[in-house]
Amino acid sequence: MVCTSRGVCVHKSGRPLQCPRLGSPGVIWKIFFILHYDRTAALRNLATGMEKATLEKVQLEDVLHHLRKEGIDPHATAEEQLCYVWSLFQHSEGRLRSATQDLEDLKLKQAEEMKEVENYVTHIRNLTEEREALTTDFEKEKEQLKLEVQGLQLQREAQLKEVEEMLDREDLPEIAHSSPSEQIAYLLVERTALLEKLELADPKLESSSHEGSGLPEVHHQGDLKHARQTLEAELQQQRESTQRTRDILTKCHYEELEKEKTLRKCVERDVEEATGRLQMAHQEIRRLTDELDSKRKEQSKLELALESAQQEIKKLEENMSKYKDSDSVDLQKAKERNQSLDKEILALHSRVQTLDSERNEFVELVAKLKEEIRKYQENEKAGLLFPRQNASLEHTMQDKKNKERKCFECEADPNQHSHEMLHKRCQKAIEERECRNAELLYKLQKLEREHEDLVERNEELESILGETQCQTKEEREYFECETERLQRKISSLEAELSKVQKGTSESSQETVKKVQDFQEILKMNQEKMEILESKLSEEREWRQQLVSDLDTAQKGLKARNEELQNSESELMCLYKEIQRAAEDQDFLNATHAVLQRKNSLLKIKPPSGEASPQQQREELQQLRQDFLRIQNLCSSAERELRYERGKSSDLKQHNALLQQENTKVKAELKQVQLKLSESTKMYSSLTGKWEHCQQNIKELELEVRKQTEKTQSQNDLEEQLSQEKARFADAEKMRLELQQNLKDSLQKFSRVEVEKNQLMGKMKEARENEEKLKQHYQEEQQQRKFLDQTIQTLQQQIQFLRDRETLLEQTVVQQQLKIKEHQALLQELEDEKKISDEHLHCQKNRQKLSEQLSALQQEKETQHEKYSEFLNQFDAHVRKYNEKQLHLKAKVRRAKESFVHEVRQRDDTIKQLEHEIEIMRKQLEKGEEFHSQIIAKNETLLRENWKLLDELSVQEEVAKDSKLIITSIQNRVFFLDEENKRLQEGTLRLSQQVSLLERILRNIHSSSVEEITLSVSSGCQLFSKNLPLPPVSSFSAPGLIEPLKSLKASEEPRSEEATGSSKTSLSVSESQCSEAGYLNVASPEGRPGVRGKGKAVS
Repeated sequence: MVCTSRGVCVHKSGRPLQCPRLGSPGVIWKIFFILHYDRTAALRNLATGMEKATLEKVQLEDVLHHLRKEGIDPHATAEEQLCYVWSLFQHSEGRLRSATQDLEDLKLKQAEEMKEVENYVTHIRNLTEEREALTTDFEKEKEQLKLEVQGLQLQREAQLKEVEEMLDREDLPEIAHSSPSEQIAYLLVERTALLEKLELADPKLESSSHEGSGLPEVHHQGDLKHARQTLEAELQQQRESTQRTRDILTKCHYEELEKEKTLRKCVERDVEEATGRLQMAHQEIRRLTDELDSKRKEQSKLELALESAQQEIKKLEENMSKYKDSDSVDLQKAKERNQSLDKEILALHSRVQTLDSERNEFVELVAKLKEEIRKYQENEKAGLLFPRQNASLEHTMQDKKNKERKCFECEADPNQHSHEMLHKRCQKAIEERECRNAELLYKLQKLEREHEDLVERNEELESILGETQCQTKEEREYFECETERLQRKISSLEAELSKVQKGTSESSQETVKKVQDFQEILKMNQEKMEILESKLSEEREWRQQLVSDLDTAQKGLKARNEELQNSESELMCLYKEIQRAAEDQDFLNATHAVLQRKNSLLKIKPPSGEASPQQQREELQQLRQDFLRIQNLCSSAERELRYERGKSSDLKQHNALLQQENTKVKAELKQVQLKLSESTKMYSSLTGKWEHCQQNIKELELEVRKQTEKTQSQNDLEEQLSQEKARFADAEKMRLELQQNLKDSLQKFSRVEVEKNQLMGKMKEARENEEKLKQHYQEEQQQRKFLDQTIQTLQQQIQFLRDRETLLEQTVVQQQLKIKEHQALLQELEDEKKISDEHLHCQKNRQKLSEQLSALQQEKETQHEKYSEFLNQFDAHVRKYNEKQLHLKAKVRRAKESFVHEVRQRDDTIKQLEHEIEIMRKQLEKGEEFHSQIIAKNETLLRENWKLLDELSVQEEVAKDSKLIITSIQNRVFFLDEENKRLQEGTLRLSQQVSLLERILRNIHSSSVEEITLSVSSGCQLFSKNLPLPPVSSFSAPGLIEPLKSLKASEEPRSEEATGSSKTSLSVSESQCSEAGYLNVASPEGRPGVRGKGKAVS
């Protein structure tokens, strides 16, 4: 221990100590004596202390400089400085935690976004696969329809070829290559021309018949008129029937054409829709792939930025850990120093006590010496009386003084040397103390600087706190609004709960009733399904019966057709016999004409003898025999006609029965269609119920989601509160520890303040060192500022990335909304397209759709441009918002005073929120119970829904099967109708032939014998012409022109002859020939016979 000249004690370690009452010389000599023996240890401690002092000075200067920057006085108390440092430490830890939490949230959000994108991509792939499947189905249907169209075209070409061949056979190649409408028009024109020619030929024949015939022909004019009227009525009926058949054929043809056109339109429409949908799907896929690529690029950029931020954060964490380690080391060193100082102080106290005891002893010695001196002086005064005694005493006293001087001189020589050494040591200790004081001052300056930095950071934190307060205010307002809304909802929900609780019993009963109703409905549906299945089985059996009946009917029709063919063959045989009879009749007519000539000659000539009447009798007998033979032939023909009429009546009855069966089948088909319509209505009602159930389920799911979101938000709030409570508890613990440390440091600081007051004079020498250390501190401060700037830039980048993510999410949502709007527009356009396709042709629709697609593409481009403009505007707004935030930060710095009041309010609000959270927990528990009930109901509804879907699928399959069976039955009915029409036409032809034969028989019975022969000849000719009824295609011009030629050929010999009988016969035959031509029943087989007859007559 060394004592300086200024009253400062120095220990072996070189630390200064305060020493009381150092003015006594004995104590000083003893201190010097102690330091003389501990010289080497003191020097070593001084060397190590100097190195540490320099470092501590630098650190103190940095701290003081930072405190000054932060606005804290360097002479402030250690408690304030430590509180500030602790606040900085907490703020840095909070920022690190928030940064790590934000990074974790970003990673979670990124993972969720990637999952959503992958789900979206899988959904798009599924959609593309479905669309490809649909396109393949459409292509298959298109190929099938193409094959059907090709088959129809081939059938039509075959029919056209048949018509062309028929026209070529009838010597009409001009019309063969024209359309069917032109062919029919040409034939109708030729028919009208021939009818006009026949009408012009009728008056000539009548005039010639009036000139040639006499009074007997007047009797037959009524019969001819009657026959003509009947023939005209039959012609009108035939015309009406032909027109009807033509109308039916044209209607059927047009209906088939319209069906083919509609099918083609539907197919083309479906193909166009499929192509359009495919194009839209490809465009959407391309757009989505582009968006995915852009998002992946942005995500890669964000990942790189995050990695860089993480690296920087790791570096900062390492730096912070280093700083923490250094701070902990410094704290440990300070604690060790404090402990050593405490020990030294205790040692100094003990030494001071020893010095006090020695001083007391020295004081006592001095007092004794003073008393001895005083006694000695008194003795000297008394020595005047006793000179001898005084002399002896003086002599003894001088001897003692001399001895003492010698001893003192002997002691002074080494003591002076040691005193010089001690003085040097004291100077060195003083210098060390000054150095330490300088270091302490530097540390104080450094602490002031750090305090200033901490003040600045505190201001920033206060600004951030102000921002957070503003945000918290906004959040409070938002939460208050939400709490009000939630309270309202809670009140409404409580009211509803009260109602629900009241109605739970009712609702439970109702639900039980509903469940029972649903079960009953399901049972009813099952029963209906069973009934429908039984009905379907009955219908199938009935259809099988119908099919079997139709097969039997077809077999019967085939048998009838065979019978008709047999009857036609028999008719052909009869026709041949009639031709033979006609030939015989021709021969008889010839002989009759010869006989008439002979009779006329006999009438002119006188009777030559008796043989003439006998010959006449014989001839009359022969004629009678011929007439009887002809009557027999006519009776046999009448019998055959009656038999054929019976057959035709049977056929008519059979046709009527078939028509009745057809009507029954149609009625049953209508009933089946009504049942199908009822089943479709039931299906639509079930689908409506199913959709209603789905809507209810979706609403319940939305409510459940909202409740889960509320629970999540409340859980987050609870977690935040628990975290804040934990932080508050940790802060309180740290505060208590710091208070204890501050108390200890205050005690130590109170001790150090005395030394500080003593060392203030030595601060001037240390300022030069301070300037050097200030430069070093400024460099470190610049490094710290750079680190702070990097942290701020990283935070800004993180905020920018968050804003970017929010923008991307908003853009994704907007794009989804736009996609939905486009889909809705596309659906509307498809509906409009369907409506327009029903009214317009395919080409116009394609043009309109192309125009609409171009417009949509333009709208998309405009929307993309608007979106880019919106992004630019949004960036500008973000910049303005950042500038405003900077201005707000400047304003927030002024709002420091309101911080404490707001903190108190925050505590109050936290308590209120805790109370509200407890209330919300209770409500959430109730909501979870309600949610579980809803989930149970949803599960039951989903099960019922699946059951209903299965039943609906079964009904759909049954309906499809029934539709297929109905279509097959309709086709069969259509073929039966066609066969009935053909049979009716055949019966009409037979009835016409029968009517002709009846007229011929009536004419035969009403006329005389001579007229009978002529009428039979002409009737046979007509019958030979009218029996072979050709088809409509055989109605040709040559077939009608040939009878006119035969008429002209027959008129030439008649003009040569002058007999009245021949004229009458010719008039009758020509009138009947004209009727036959008018009826259009001339056959190519009868033409040579007519020509031969004309030659024979001539």
